[in-house]
Amino acid sequence: MSTISLPCQLLCASASAYAINPTDPSGNYNPLEKYVDGHWVPDPTKAQYLRQYTAVQFIGNPYVVTSGQIEAALVGKTANGIIVAFRGTLPPALNWDSFFDWLQDFMAVPASSVYLPGKVHSGFLFALSLLQDGIKQAIRELDPNGDQPLYITGHSKGGGIAPIAATYLKRAFGFNITQTITFAGPNSGNDEFARAYNNLYPNHVRYENYLDIVPLLPPDPEFVDILEVIPYFPESLKELFNAMKAYDYEPVGTLEYIDCKGVADEYTWSEAELLLPVRMAEIAKELLRGNFAAIVDAHHADCGHRYMSGACEGAVC
Repeated sequence: MSTISLPCQLLCASASAYAINPTDPSGNYNPLEKYVDGHWVPDPTKAQYLRQYTAVQFIGNPYVVTSGQIEAALVGKTANGIIVAFRGTLPPALNWDSFFDWLQDFMAVPASSVYLPGKVHSGFLFALSLLQDGIKQAIRELDPNGDQPLYITGHSKGGGIAPIAATYLKRAFGFNITQTITFAGPNSGNDEFARAYNNLYPNHVRYENYLDIVPLLPPDPEFVDILEVIPYFPESLKELFNAMKAYDYEPVGTLEYIDCKGVADEYTWSEAELLLPVRMAEIAKELLRGNFAAIVDAHHADCGHRYMSGACEGAVC
């Protein structure tokens, strides 16, 4: 296997988090295994994750942290340090009703916390509250001296939780986060949160992909304003996005944008703002065609899709 870059390693960890089954217990085991007759054995149904899981290069088995049927994270040790990878939300079925319901999962009224500046996505904050104790315990088991670099990551919903977690884990438990890198992550909080977070973690990097709508949600005010000049944008989406405008969600960090050819390039804040209407017009064009497959494919984190091409440059798949 070729040398694995840190972004590629973290994307592979985020993808591997999808191997956690909703019914899996918390514990120190390989998420590509299943529990049979008192033992963990390889699970052939999870073979699709093997390449990416191997690329993470965990030292020993990572910790699987779960809560109920939905929330999950991987916490494991590598030669680079400790990785905390939050599991995301699976893409929807290829029809309008499913797609609309899926988008609504990323929209929420922001909430506040004593450990967080500003306000953050209430659903992501709730997810973190269910996982925080297990994550704290796993980090301390893997790094009892607290001297290992600590990386936070996630794809999709996991990418929305990650900045909230990086801030919360530092302020509530004193963990020193080395860097947070996210993939397809929706916006985590409002403008006040974004400004404070960027001061706390100026090295945050967010990977976003051509035709992926999720990183643009919940919409920032500029996004909603641009809708007015995009003809024939679906009215149902306009109504949904306009309802969120007052909450002032904003993205964090530096953008690594993956183009239609699967090549990632860094964009400054001003460059990302100029790119936004172009991205929205491209997405609107596919939605009006009913081409949900292109939008859903743009959100995938596994091999054969552009997030892997952009972050890993052929080193894994």
